[in-house]
Amino acid sequence: MKNNVLVNFNNFKRTWNVESQLPVSFTIHYSNDIFDPKNLDLIEYGTSKRRLVVIDKAVNELYGENLKKYFESISFDLKLKVIDAIEENKDWKHTDEILKFFEDEGVLRRETIIVIGGGVLLDLVGFCCSIYRRGIPYVKVPTTLLAIVDASVGVKVAANHFGRRNRIGAYYPPVATLLDKKFIATQSQREIVNGLAEIFKLSLIKSEELFELLENNYDQLLREKFQLGAIPVRVINMAITGMIDELQPNLWEKDLERPVDFGHTFSPLIEMNNIQTMKHGEAVVLDCLLSSCIAFNRGFITEDELKRIFNTAKNLKLPTWHRDFGNKELVLAALEDTMRHRNGNQYIPIPVGIGRCVIINNLKEEELISAMNTFEDI
Repeated sequence: MKNNVLVNFNNFKRTWNVESQLPVSFTIHYSNDIFDPKNLDLIEYGTSKRRLVVIDKAVNELYGENLKKYFESISFDLKLKVIDAIEENKDWKHTDEILKFFEDEGVLRRETIIVIGGGVLLDLVGFCCSIYRRGIPYVKVPTTLLAIVDASVGVKVAANHFGRRNRIGAYYPPVATLLDKKFIATQSQREIVNGLAEIFKLSLIKSEELFELLENNYDQLLREKFQLGAIPVRVINMAITGMIDELQPNLWEKDLERPVDFGHTFSPLIEMNNIQTMKHGEAVVLDCLLSSCIAFNRGFITEDELKRIFNTAKNLKLPTWHRDFGNKELVLAALEDTMRHRNGNQYIPIPVGIGRCVIINNLKEEELISAMNTFEDI
């Protein structure tokens, strides 16, 4: 019979630290005539002779034949999944549908997915790539102005859930983003205006020069759909550069005081409340206008600056009022929901002049109601 041994557990190590870093590096670059067989960008990423593509239904109707001919001309096997990527379909049902496509095609761990579409599809497929086999690579090809200046830069991917925007998601960067502004030429004016909203938002808190480009060239940008001359290129370049400046130091949002959250304080819940009639950029710009009214009432912007903000929004064909921004209960509920997302803080970005902002954390209910009244009066 063995002797009993008295063990002193105080002599054993009880705490370990695990430290690691995840390097992030991806390229965003112009890829003119992306479906031209001379352009090899769509086959650069990956080693097999097949390419798996998830494409937006509307984009496929316009460019699907070009896409098929592209891969046929270079003798690559195309595996295609078409998704009707409207905001209502940014849900778990369509998440599962995309994941099933990956599974049915036997996607390899390092096989790159190409996603071609607007922000909804880029978000949704990126989310699927982040969770399938704990992460597979993907390339973004944004096809809307909004996605070119916004989703092309960010690393957030998500699906809507529980009746809330982007309630489930991850931070998962692509291996590359390919930009071809010729896609914008086939967008409707409302869709282009939807993208201009994001540029307008960024200009108010980041760049007076960018704001003045919008203020002075709105007619050309809308009429020519960003296709001709140096001004559209300058606008897109400044918007992307500004987004990178803001997002790159804080990709994982460890710091929740984010200037680029301008326009995203009151709008998420109101957007979901009007999901069939309101586009994302429209909701964002309405939030920007309410936040500008808060800034005006605090004396952070002048009456002339407030007028310039509203006039430029109007000239860009952006909405300048919606009844839900006059609904006190809904706006207060929207702020409360956003505060949960910001760990119990308001952290509301508001402009200081045009091209700069501050973040406030002390907005009172009566002050918000006063700003709502100012908004409605204008």
